[in-house]
Amino acid sequence: MIASLIFRSATVRHGSLTVPAKAERDFELAADYLSGDSAMRAILDKAEHAAQRLHLRLNRHDDDSYDPEGRIVNWDPHSALHLDGGGRQSPALGLGHELDHATVAPRIADAGGGVYDPKYDNREERRVIAGSETHAAATLGEDVRHDHGGWTYRVDSPIAR
Repeated sequence: MIASLIFRSATVRHGSLTVPAKAERDFELAADYLSGDSAMRAILDKAEHAAQRLHLRLNRHDDDSYDPEGRIVNWDPHSALHLDGGGRQSPALGLGHELDHATVAPRIADAGGGVYDPKYDNREERRVIAGSETHAAATLGEDVRHDHGGWTYRVDSPIAR
């Protein structure tokens, strides 16, 4: 029992970013894939060199989100996104999207997060989707979103669509 508790709490550090040991393989696969895009490479670098620690929390229930209070990036490495307008995105791109939220200056995220946007829910979502996410999708050959909609579905790998 004690050994399993220790194993579950074990993390691997990537500079300032902590990753659960059980997620290391999926994280490395996603990070290597995202590094093929300059915008995502810069975001990964920011996450690894942040002034404050950032935590990746793995889940299996389609939750890709960022909690600024605990500096926690929630990620389901097997949850891909089917876009409202057609097309698909990998779980890796979802991780990159959330890391963008996590690594931007809080004043920028706070300023955009509270301003309603009919297509993207708020300006912070618009900033990420129309910015780094679109750049990476185009570079990596994934489909581009034009809103904050879509629905999730299960895949076998963080880089599958």
